[in-house]
Amino acid sequence: MLDFMRKRKQARMIQVLFLIIIFVFIFWGFGNPFSDDPIPNSVAVVEGEPIALSDFQRTYENLKASYREAYKERLTPEMLQALNLKQQTVDQLVNSTLMRQEALRVGFTVDDDELRDSIRNISVFQEGSQFDQTRYQRILTAARITIGEFEEGQRNDLLRKKLERFVSAAVSATTDEALELFRFNHERLNLAFIKIPSTDLLSAVTVEKKDSEDYYKTHNESFRQPERIRFAYLAYPAGHFESKVQVTPQDEETFYNDHKTDRFTTPAEVHARHILFSYPDNSSAEDKVKLRETATSVLTRARGGEDFAALATTYSQDTGTAPKGGDLGFFPRGRMVKPFEEAAFNLSAGAISDLVESQFGLHIIKAEEVHAERERPLDEVRTEIRQELIRERARDLARDHATQDHGKIQTGATLAEVAQSVGLTIVESPLVSRDESLPDLGRQPELTNAAFSLAINQVSEPVQAGEAWYLVSLRERVESKIPDFAQIADDVEKRIRGEKAEQLAKTKADALLTQAKEKKDLTAVAIAAKLEVEDSGLFSRQGSYIPKIGNLPDLKKEAFRLTPESPFPSQTYLWSGTAFVVMLKEKLPANTTDFEKKKEELRDELQKRKQATVLEDFVNTLKKQATITLNQEALLNSPS
Repeated sequence: MLDFMRKRKQARMIQVLFLIIIFVFIFWGFGNPFSDDPIPNSVAVVEGEPIALSDFQRTYENLKASYREAYKERLTPEMLQALNLKQQTVDQLVNSTLMRQEALRVGFTVDDDELRDSIRNISVFQEGSQFDQTRYQRILTAARITIGEFEEGQRNDLLRKKLERFVSAAVSATTDEALELFRFNHERLNLAFIKIPSTDLLSAVTVEKKDSEDYYKTHNESFRQPERIRFAYLAYPAGHFESKVQVTPQDEETFYNDHKTDRFTTPAEVHARHILFSYPDNSSAEDKVKLRETATSVLTRARGGEDFAALATTYSQDTGTAPKGGDLGFFPRGRMVKPFEEAAFNLSAGAISDLVESQFGLHIIKAEEVHAERERPLDEVRTEIRQELIRERARDLARDHATQDHGKIQTGATLAEVAQSVGLTIVESPLVSRDESLPDLGRQPELTNAAFSLAINQVSEPVQAGEAWYLVSLRERVESKIPDFAQIADDVEKRIRGEKAEQLAKTKADALLTQAKEKKDLTAVAIAAKLEVEDSGLFSRQGSYIPKIGNLPDLKKEAFRLTPESPFPSQTYLWSGTAFVVMLKEKLPANTTDFEKKKEELRDELQKRKQATVLEDFVNTLKKQATITLNQEALLNSPS
């Protein structure tokens, strides 16, 4: 009950990120080609309107900052590289421009009153629920956005939202569609399977020298060794500079004031119990009257002094909380549906509500404890603030020192000299390819990519990786090459053995599948082959992994099409050197008893999906009709 009563709430951090990426409207990637006639100092031109390189760079940096803020230490260099932020930025700016242009074309406008009200209602600009002009200016300065730029972006955002609402207004989702989605998501399978590991068949494989030589000739490119380099790097870890950071009480106070609402205020919360009387399916007006009479009787008993928890255990139809005496624990505003929340937060500790009606039925609520909103005073959080400011400024110092030392190297100093002056040690890597890990550092694509771009003994500009900045110097480069056969003969033979063993396993599995289909019995076939039948255990459609078998999306799709009348798939499957013969053992339909609890949530989810699809089609149509020019050279040369 608690799960489906709770609503999704925008975290305070996301509101702040909204400010940082206010100009960014996320849609989908490009779907059409671009011409080759860019306007100078622009990254793209949309229907004759240029997107300035400066706007692109600012949006790119803010987008990157938003990912770092959202994921913090979980944002690995590999993730950052895979995000392809330059393409994301262009996609977002082009889509945003198209939507704004279309909104204006069809006649939407945003007047000054709308703009002012929308900004005043953004909570991160408020102090004590009131808009604060000083805070507004301070936050925009921190985000490197002028008030004029922000208000223009906010106006454009409001225009876009009007167009979005217009385009998706007619989209809805029915209860039948929600039920279909529920059944689809909650159907589960259990597969019986036989596995034939290729490793068990390696002894049956023979490989002649000529086989290896012929394989090498036809597959030699697959044995190519990548380009490898050896480089030195000088790390400027933030921790090394923490002792040099100065933080004043005024700094702490400013940080506290900037983050009082989103970081240092504990929201009001209520610890409540409730008794739920659910409406029966297809309940009539008479049914509802009877339910209200029952609920009123229980409410009278609760207010008469009977144990509320005992009444909840006996009468509540919330199966999740009834065994716990209706206990919902503590919850802040925004977690429960609106009628329930309003009633709960209007109760004092120990008080019992009147009957409260929501889409789930009738509730009786008892407030066990009430905690008012509390601002943590500055003195309580001063140490926490100080440590955060020290870490942040130490990172800046590390960057500044790396930048200064790079300047010294440009004017004749050596890497060793600047390392000695700052009390740090140069580290040399072994020979590595672009994808290999570094000792002590793991995979650091920022460092290796920087090193690969250098000439021998050239020193890079400062490169950030994690909590440190680096100067990188290339020492040695070994070009990509295909080794002679004699050098890798053992590797060639090993690969051939593995491939032949896999083929033997697949052939054996195919034969067993044919027999199983003929006999309509997997167990008998397994016994005859002296193999064991295993069960995968129940699994759903989510993801592509099948328990005990592997990551086989094609098998998973086919498995959910199997029936008791046709329990075998069309083929056998290979995963990680093992062949599998599978059979449907059990197919459990979704238990729809929980559907009523999730119905509204699923309808909302479906409606959002359908609206997203409509909007995607809409923006793709705009793209097809628009003239869009992309300046590839400007993008390639823009800083990363």
